[in-house]
Amino acid sequence: MKRTLEPIYEAVFEDSSHGYRPGRNQHKCLDELGRTIQQRKVNHLVEADIKSFFDKVNHEWMVKFLKHRIGDERVIRLIIRMLKSGIMEEGLTRATEEGTPQGSILSPLLSNIYLHYVLDLWFSRRVSKQSQGEAYYFRFADDFLACFQHKGDAEGFRKRLEDRLEGFGLKLAEEKTRCIEFGRFAREDAQKRGEKPKDFTFLGFKHYCGKTKEGYFKVKRRTSGKKLGQSLRRFTDWARKARHVLRKGEMLRQARAKVMGHLSYYAITDNLERCSFYVYRTKRILFKWLNRKSQREAYIWASFTEALAWVGWPDPRVRKDLNPCRRAEAH
Repeated sequence: MKRTLEPIYEAVFEDSSHGYRPGRNQHKCLDELGRTIQQRKVNHLVEADIKSFFDKVNHEWMVKFLKHRIGDERVIRLIIRMLKSGIMEEGLTRATEEGTPQGSILSPLLSNIYLHYVLDLWFSRRVSKQSQGEAYYFRFADDFLACFQHKGDAEGFRKRLEDRLEGFGLKLAEEKTRCIEFGRFAREDAQKRGEKPKDFTFLGFKHYCGKTKEGYFKVKRRTSGKKLGQSLRRFTDWARKARHVLRKGEMLRQARAKVMGHLSYYAITDNLERCSFYVYRTKRILFKWLNRKSQREAYIWASFTEALAWVGWPDPRVRKDLNPCRRAEAH
C-alpha cells in the first residue's frame, strides 16, 4: 500500500514538507531553514507543535482527503481497516476511532497526507499570499515553523492557526507554541531593550542568533539541552544493563555504534562543543560500567584508551556542513 500511494502523493506534496519522504531528511530541512532565515527577510517566527497528533488524526477527514486523489473504493476500504486496526496493550487489542496505527509503515505517509491538506496547502495558498511581507513555512512530521518579515503577519498566523487545527480535530500544544522575534535585527533590537535575543528549538537543535568571525549575523545551532540529557541517560541505561550480558569487546563495539549514530545527526556546523561534551561523557560512562563487570577493575584509563583506539572510537568533528551563510548554488 505504501509503494502504491507514495508516488501518487509525492507528485503533489509541497516542498515545505520534509518528514518521512524519499530524498528528504532532518538535515535538509535544517539547511533550508537556516539559509532562509540568514538570506531572506525574516524578522519574526512562529514555532508550533500539535498536541498528540498521531493519536488524534480524525478518520472521517482522513478518508475525505484520500478520496481527493484515490478513486478506487477497495483501496479506501483497506486503508479504513488499517486505521481502525487498533493497538495491542498487554496482549489485548483495543480498537481505535481516531489516530494512525502505531508502528505501521503506512502511518508516516498517512500523517503527511493529513497535514498536507490541513497545513501545507493552507499556508502556501492562503497565509503566504495574504501576508504583507515575505512568509516561509517548514514542517517535519507534526513539528512546524513559520517565518515572517512582519510582526503583524506572524501574530495573525498564530491566532488563525488554532481555529484551523480545531476544524480538523487537532489541538495546539500551547506550551510549545509561541511567536518570537528572530533574525538579523533581533539581536540589536533586544540589546536596545536590555534583553537577550530569543532562541527556538526545532528538530533537536536550539537555534540562536550568533555572529561570524567578521561580526555579521549568523544563525547558529547546538544540541538542545533536553535532547543531550536524554541521549546521555539512554547511553547510561544501556551501559548498566549491557555489562551483565555482553563481553567487553562487544560492549565497546556497540557503544561505538551508538556514539556514531548520535554524531551522524548532531555533528553539524557550529555544534562541535556539544558533540565534544557528548563524546567525553560517553567515554566516562563506559569506563565506569566496564569496570563494574567484575570485582576486579577491567581497565585503567591508559588501557581503556587503547581499547577505544582498537574499536575506532569516533572523534567529534563536523560531519554535516549546514553553514547558513553558504549560498544555495554551492550546495
